[in-house]
Amino acid sequence: MILLVTTNPGLEDLASKEFEEKIGEKVRYEVVAGGRFIVELSKNSNIEDLASKIFSLKTVHRVSLVLSEANVSADKNSLKTIYDTTKNSEPHIYLNHHTTFAIRSERIGVHQYTSLDVAKVAGQAVIDATLEKYGFKPIVNLEYPTVIFDSTVVHGKYFFSLRLSGEESLHKRKYRIYDHPAALKPTLAYSMLMIANLNPEEVVVDPMCGGGTIAIEAALNFNVKEVFCIDISPKHLHGAIINAISAGAYRKIRFILGDVRKLSEIVSTQADLIITNPPYGIRLFRREKLKDLYHGFLSSALKILSSKGRVVVITSEHSLLKEVATELGYSILLERECMHGNLKVKIMMFKPM
Repeated sequence: MILLVTTNPGLEDLASKEFEEKIGEKVRYEVVAGGRFIVELSKNSNIEDLASKIFSLKTVHRVSLVLSEANVSADKNSLKTIYDTTKNSEPHIYLNHHTTFAIRSERIGVHQYTSLDVAKVAGQAVIDATLEKYGFKPIVNLEYPTVIFDSTVVHGKYFFSLRLSGEESLHKRKYRIYDHPAALKPTLAYSMLMIANLNPEEVVVDPMCGGGTIAIEAALNFNVKEVFCIDISPKHLHGAIINAISAGAYRKIRFILGDVRKLSEIVSTQADLIITNPPYGIRLFRREKLKDLYHGFLSSALKILSSKGRVVVITSEHSLLKEVATELGYSILLERECMHGNLKVKIMMFKPM
């Protein structure tokens, strides 16, 4: 059984690791493009059990069961290959008189055809296969389909898949009512917490919490002792509280209105993990202010970190952050490049020397 999975580009291995933990078996994975990888499960895997476990995954966006695949080229003749591959995958077995379907197409690379061309050809193949086998034409419903098929061209490869994770991306947590203007995807927040290698009963602090995504993901999914959610903005802190209430995590988090440069004055205990998504300078902050902010933040963090304490930060201004951290005597434990939307960023982990 082969699955096509999407996640944040650069974090495919973490998503694969979570797959193993949640699905309960060793998997083989291969990255086919940034943020897209295939997972090979054992032949004995049960599709019904798998489908129910998919919705517990916190690092992935979409999961589809690969029905067929083929090599394709850049020229338009490959549309015939796409048609044949789709039709021969027996898509009709997932349809009946009462179901509707839609094709969701994606194309990565340079080709003489578009994703719309791929969708049109794949859709026709599904219709023709159903007509031949069942004698009726399946109904297309692009807005609210019962069944979703993914037709994906990645450079020289075509995948035709059955969507298992539903229409909406799994990164869209239902708890998010308040949207911070520079919100972090929950899948990124969860991945950062995985990178931090949280241990049971540790204290977690997000000193620039915004809408509270990191704090909420920590409180809901990790067996931590205490979570602090701190922000200097009353508006954002109120938004974080609303989101935490929506998530059912409010009683697990301490919300504090405060300045990241004065952590020792507002956090009453030692922190094992300080983890945050600070202003980058591109969206919200003037760049000349960033060094002062980073210096104040990391200086303040030194005063509350425990003996095993570490700092995890996601930022596009990683060179500046690294410079400040080195000046203050931190050692760099990890640097990992990934994408935050269309922005290339790094997740960095430090600890005091």
